[in-house]
Amino acid sequence: MRIAIPVFGNRISPRFDFAPMLALFDLDEKRIAEKKVISCDGWRDTERVSKLKDLSVDLIICGGLPRHLMDVFSNSGIRVIPWVAGDAAEALSLFLRDRLVQGMVICPGKGRARRCRRLTGLKY
Repeated sequence: MRIAIPVFGNRISPRFDFAPMLALFDLDEKRIAEKKVISCDGWRDTERVSKLKDLSVDLIICGGLPRHLMDVFSNSGIRVIPWVAGDAAEALSLFLRDRLVQGMVICPGKGRARRCRRLTGLKY
């Protein structure tokens, strides 16, 4: 299984479509077999989708994601866990333990994660 996490430094990028780097993890039975980081700076939405397909990505763990990209990934068989915030390595660790969920905010420190509640009725 190959997992992609759009990153900004060591953290999950707040927006998938503006992330400057992608961390790619190849898993072998819930263990990290290989990790690499590639630049995706300047890639447009369509390039991000086609490159992730070319890289045989099975799962994306990300922050914010435009709805149209969520639909494109869903239609191409790439699973997405969106609206995750915090340290990318900690998010991957939680995923490997089957504890990562959509909307999770990962706080600093071991085992300190919480699920974010969505606010409704907000006006901007």
